[in-house]
Amino acid sequence: MKIAIATSSSEKIQGIKKAFSRFFQVAETEILVYSSSTNSGVSDQPFNSETYIGARNRVDNIKKKMQNCDFYVSCEAGIESFEDIFFNVQVICIFEAKSQRYLYGKSAGWMIPSEDIKIIKESNLDNYLKRKGIFRIEELLGPDFSRNEAIAQATELALYRCK
Repeated sequence: MKIAIATSSSEKIQGIKKAFSRFFQVAETEILVYSSSTNSGVSDQPFNSETYIGARNRVDNIKKKMQNCDFYVSCEAGIESFEDIFFNVQVICIFEAKSQRYLYGKSAGWMIPSEDIKIIKESNLDNYLKRKGIFRIEELLGPDFSRNEAIAQATELALYRCK
């Protein structure tokens, strides 16, 4: 199985590879991964639909760079809002070459204090967290809620349509 992933982040690659291994019940060594950073075409801190657009743009860009893969995958972190409630989520977009269709999945989200959204909009969520002394999401949410696992969750939720 050949997968092109639109990132150079080892954490994202590990989460995606883990999800494909679990979903298709194959060893991770049977999955060939090609990865490259690609442009999302959206702001550094996407909100709402911009997160999904960025994920799809990254997939379309990796498809131009790498050919003959079974799947093309991207992950875009973004903030979703409803009224005065904000959640950080990981959105996965997968292009399945065999069916020629896009598949989407989303992780569970963690709530961001609404009073801090203005600060995040002026910069981005990563910078905001670093200023608070948080350098890995596990420091905020605990070891069971790593970024790697959130990405794996979103990837598996997108892949369910492959069955």
